Amino acid sequence: MMHKFIFSIVVMFSVVLCGCVVQPVGSAGSDGAVNAGTPMADENFTGGYTIKALDPLYIRFSGIMEQQVLEVVVDENGEINLLHIEEPIKAAGLSTSQLEHQIERLYIDGGIYKNVSVNVTMTAKVFYVQGEVNAPGQFQLMSGTTLLQAIAGARGPTAFANLKKVTIARHGKVYTYDIKKLERDPSLDVKINAGDVIKVWQTWY
Repeated sequence: MMHKFIFSIVVMFSVVLCGCVVQPVGSAGSDGAVNAGTPMADENFTGGYTIKALDPLYIRFSGIMEQQVLEVVVDENGEINLLHIEEPIKAAGLSTSQLEHQIERLYIDGGIYKNVSVNVTMTAKVFYVQGEVNAPGQFQLMSGTTLLQAIAGARGPTAFANLKKVTIARHGKVYTYDIKKLERDPSLDVKINAGDVIKVWQTWY
């Protein structure tokens, strides 16, 4: 009798366990899709880099026939100009996604376009120093940076540097400078642009 009672308890306990199925996080649901949980909403996220004065921007338009890509530079007042928009618009202080939304609303609410999609991207303001310098690499471009300052920022020329042959590659063109002349007459020093590739060549003995 006792054996039958114990057997009945074991059977009932097994039935209860079979009814309690635990589905692990990330497992497949009934439709075969993986359930990785609900992602955090990010539509209100405004972190990250904010646009500043003198930042270069690429603005790409979709859904219209004209003005597919626009390259602009944020002016000193933090504003940019757009085609068909009379007044400049404020860009500084916004994220790229915020600026995208603002431009779309201006065109659509203003009746200029019925439907337009805007994508705003930034190009980092950097330049490169190569060749006979002590710390070659990529450098952040600060407003007013000159060739002499750029080389100094790369910890100066090495002992093998040819200071009479320093080149700047810019937009497919190459410009050659004599650093010794620039040092004697700083008024001849040239400003560096974003994307410039500076190379200090090696001297030949």
